[in-house]
Amino acid sequence: MRLLLIIFDGLGDRPAPELGGLTPLEAAHTPNVDRFAREGINGVLHGKSPGYVLGSPLALHLMFGYEEEGFPDRGPLIATARGYAIADDEAVLAARLAVADREDGALWLRERFIREREEACADLGAAIASYETGGHRFRYEYSGRGDGLLFVSSLDPARPVSFEVTDTDPLAVDQPVLRARPRAAARDPEAATRAAEALNDYLAWAHVTMSNHPASTVGGAPINALISKWAGPRPSYEPFLERWGMRPASLPDEEVVSGLLLEMGFHVSQEAGTDPESDLRVRLEAARARLDDGYEFVHVHTKYPDPMSHDNRPEVARDAIEALDRAMAYYWDAIGSDPSVVTVLTTDHTTPSVWAEHPRGKFNDQHGGEPGPLAIRGGNVRVDAVETFGERAAALGGLGHLRGADFMPVLINAAERANMWEMRPTPVHRHYRPRPEDLEPLRFE
Repeated sequence: MRLLLIIFDGLGDRPAPELGGLTPLEAAHTPNVDRFAREGINGVLHGKSPGYVLGSPLALHLMFGYEEEGFPDRGPLIATARGYAIADDEAVLAARLAVADREDGALWLRERFIREREEACADLGAAIASYETGGHRFRYEYSGRGDGLLFVSSLDPARPVSFEVTDTDPLAVDQPVLRARPRAAARDPEAATRAAEALNDYLAWAHVTMSNHPASTVGGAPINALISKWAGPRPSYEPFLERWGMRPASLPDEEVVSGLLLEMGFHVSQEAGTDPESDLRVRLEAARARLDDGYEFVHVHTKYPDPMSHDNRPEVARDAIEALDRAMAYYWDAIGSDPSVVTVLTTDHTTPSVWAEHPRGKFNDQHGGEPGPLAIRGGNVRVDAVETFGERAAALGGLGHLRGADFMPVLINAAERANMWEMRPTPVHRHYRPRPEDLEPLRFE
């Protein structure tokens, strides 16, 4: 059997007073996903372990069965999505232009997202495109909409560059630009210290260069800072096909997720609608086509309701979930009756729309550490007694609490592709039954 994975980004949430103490998912009218829960087996999923707060790329990295220490971080994955080649000896950081005020020798961020000053940003990006300091070479590639990538390499081949430096982006305005520091767990503390010091020198130089550039003030407050985060090396993934024995395809809805899945060897295609309902329907239609094309693991990822929850608007998140549910009618019409497809419905992480310290309608960049609901339908799964698709209902289901490392083995078993763990017909120990091309017969002369 084949697997279809449907992810509603940031679906997990917290009880909201304005929704009668229900989460947006629990408060939403969702007959289609409730039917999915009734016909399947349910549980909750911790992307890593209980209480850990994850973003989409790390959550999917773990859910798809890769070890945490092999996660390259977002900077290199964004570079892959944008078509940049990464050299073996390079580190890559996401680096965004920003507006800042200089106070008491520090830069205080006033604007992190610059959208409407494209020509000025492009000129400034070119002005800070190349710099050498502290034995490191910095190359800034401006990508548009105030955003770019910073490639770092060592000038001395005997002293490789370290990516193990901290972020300088505080992820909030009215906060100081942070000093890059070596990570405490760096494998080479000396190299990490050198890289952090060189990065600070580059960012200070970039600030002076942009402050003195005539494009800085074109169209508004001075664009005079560069903020960096998510440093990492060139990614190195065992292909998903080899790890799990299924030909994979994805319809992702986030740039960094596209980069992640391209690195894993997925066939990635971009499909999108203009609102939650049309977005999911377009992706489900494309998923049906990918299944018909012979793909055995198809991943559908819609970004909703994540942005509504980030804005701390539980009623709007509820409405987005209801729109997604309407789109799920296509699933029942075109996919749900296919006996060869086992379908999984879940989320990658919790995005709370309810916070004690954040007012409604104010953007918040954080996620939550609560588990998300999970349901598996089709094949010969043990249908449990859960009647609705929601955070608290799912916790009563037959799957119980799963961690990211449990995710793919559970799916492989549901698709009846699992190999008995004690059996070793191939040199690499696998969860799945080997494909014919993986087997080598004993031959006689």
